[in-house]
Order: sequence, then structure tokens, then C-alpha cells
Amino acid sequence: MIIGGGIIGLTLAREWLQRHPQSRVVVLEKEATSVAHGTGRNSGVVHSGIYYAEGSLRAQLCVSGSQKMLDYVDEHRLWNDRCGKLLVPPTESALGSMDVLLSRGLANGVEIHKVTGREALELEPRVNTQFDQALYVPVTSVVNPREVAERVRKDVVECGGAIHYGTRATAIDAHRGKVRTPKGTFEAATVINAAGLFADQVAEQAGLKTQYSFQPFKGKYWKHKDPDFSLQRLVYPVPDLNLPFLGVHTAHNQRGEVYFGPSSTPVIGRENYQGLDGVTLRDGLSLTASLVGKFLKNTNGLRTLSMRELKLMRLTGVCNELSKIITGVEPQGLERSLVKVGIRSQIFDAKTQHLVNDFVVVPDKRVVHVLNAISPAFTASFAFAEYILDTYQH
Repeated sequence: MIIGGGIIGLTLAREWLQRHPQSRVVVLEKEATSVAHGTGRNSGVVHSGIYYAEGSLRAQLCVSGSQKMLDYVDEHRLWNDRCGKLLVPPTESALGSMDVLLSRGLANGVEIHKVTGREALELEPRVNTQFDQALYVPVTSVVNPREVAERVRKDVVECGGAIHYGTRATAIDAHRGKVRTPKGTFEAATVINAAGLFADQVAEQAGLKTQYSFQPFKGKYWKHKDPDFSLQRLVYPVPDLNLPFLGVHTAHNQRGEVYFGPSSTPVIGRENYQGLDGVTLRDGLSLTASLVGKFLKNTNGLRTLSMRELKLMRLTGVCNELSKIITGVEPQGLERSLVKVGIRSQIFDAKTQHLVNDFVVVPDKRVVHVLNAISPAFTASFAFAEYILDTYQH
């Protein structure tokens, strides 16, 4: 049984049924679809694996998962733009980080090249080459995440799996593998908690106690108004490696629409997409108290991040960030996207006093908890499913 019908839950169900065609697999999803949250709201970028330290779970699963994702979309003839990505140093201090990313990429087995400013302009004419160098990752691609999720959902159903939408887990007996819902009680030899934004609450229902707490971040995007504005490559800044975010970058979709983002705004609700929507009293109080403490101490650079985020409240601030990596974007050409906004499902480690920068999976009795399926979870999803079943299926 799997709690959570996003891309991680769906690929887990698919992988289980492929390994054990005669078994019964049930997926419980509280929403009416699989794409209400992270799965349907992410950029669709299939990442290469250059950002993650060699030997980390994210590095292993992103590199292998990237190829599995691309093979899957090819097999099912889904949309895929193998556009490649340029990483541009936005400041002189980022030049050192560029060398770190080059080393990480090579260590992780990713095809990555250091190119000159002239070579970068040949790849993408709009790129800002102020420091006359960039990184180029040819394998980075873009897919339609909703299309991928729908195809995986069909795989699960066609293999005999049952997906119960509109079904929230309300109580869990980890010893017996029993999950109570408003629609009845389900029992399984193995229960996998892949509840994304609510994984920590599901773990709490199951009696799991850890050093982790939930800390969500909102990612907002801005859309270019001109339908003829286009880019040949994805363009990202070389990120600040002290923060677990990639910075404001370009994105595009199957319709050719170009977006810029995301922000990385600390929020006080798991589904806080607009205003105070999705903020519960419990989360509002606990997350506000937690954020105030982290802000005052600048824990994990949170105050520094918040100051940077304030600049993105104005279109001029967004354009100032973008101007460091691309040219030709003006405030009057942008509009805030009310559709393309997501919440990062992020946990904080009380022992290290840091945001956790890797996937976290915790087994407990009959339940396996996926507690930190942060980016690149979508890219890694097929490999992540294999890893979880290889490691914890017993």
C-alpha cells in the first residue's frame, strides 16, 4: 500500500506491479488527481545530476533516474525537449562554485563542458557572458510532468493496481500495516509513505519520531508576455552552494511559453499557493515560530535568503536577477504566473541545524517513510522507486 499518489507514489506502484504482477497494490491519494501539488507544478526539467555531492543519494538517483525518465518518455512517445542547459556565473564569486559543479558533474558521470563566452552565445544568443565562461550540460531536458504522471497512472491501472483518489489516511497502525481512511480500513504487509507535503504528518500518525521538522518554501514564477520570445537552451545561474536552491532561471513548456523563477520564499502553509490559502492554525503557529527563530539566528542562511527574496517582490528585482544570466528581459514584458507556483517539500534537521539537502527514507516496522523527496525527485522518480523496493521491500 502506498500513501500519496504523486509521481513517487505512482512510480513505486508501477515498479512493484512489474516485479510482482500477481500482487495487489493500493494507492491512497487525498486529492482528486495526482497532479494537484508538486508533481503537476514542477518545471518538468529532467536534471542531469551535476549539483549533488558524489556518493549522495540524490547524485546516484538523479543520474540513473534521468536516463530512465528519458527512456520512458521516448518509449511512450511523450513530449520531450532535449535542449540542454547553460549555467552562467552571475557574480565573480560564483566562479569558484562553477569549478565545484564541473568537478561534481564529472565525478557523477555526467557529460558537462566548460565553454567560453563565445561558445555560450552560439548555444544561446541571449546568454549574458560578462565573465566569458559558462558550463554546458547537453543532456538536460524538459518534459511535460502532467503527461508523464498520467501515463504512469495508466500503467498502474493497466497492471491491476487500484488508485483511490479523494482518500486521506486518518490513522496508521505501523505494527499491523493498517491504514484507516473515511472510506474504510486498508491493511498491507508493507506501507510506503510517499505523501510529499504531508509526509511528516503521515509519519507522525504512524508513531515515527525523528529529529526532522517540516519547513516549506514557495516557488513563484513569472511568465513572459510575448508569445514570440524564445530561448534555445535552459539558462541557470551558477548557484550559491551554501543554499539548497538553484536561483532564478529560465523554464519553458510544451506550448512554448517561457517562464522565469522560481522564488524560494519561506511560507507557513503546506498548500499556501496564494495569500493565506492553505494555511491551517496548527501549521501557521508552528511554522511562524520556527521561522522567526531561524531568521533571528540566520540558521542555514535563512535571513540572507529572505533578504534576497524581498528583491523579487518587484518585477524590477526579478529582471535585475535575470540580467545577470540573460539579456533582453524587461519588467513590462513579465507577468506573475498564478498557475505556475509550487511548494517545496523540505525538512529541517534539529541535530545539524540545517535544511536537509538529500533524500531521506526512514523504515519503521511495516512502514517505509519517504520524508524528504526534494528536487530532483521528479527526475529521479523511476530510479527512486527501484531503490526503495531494492532496499526496503522485505
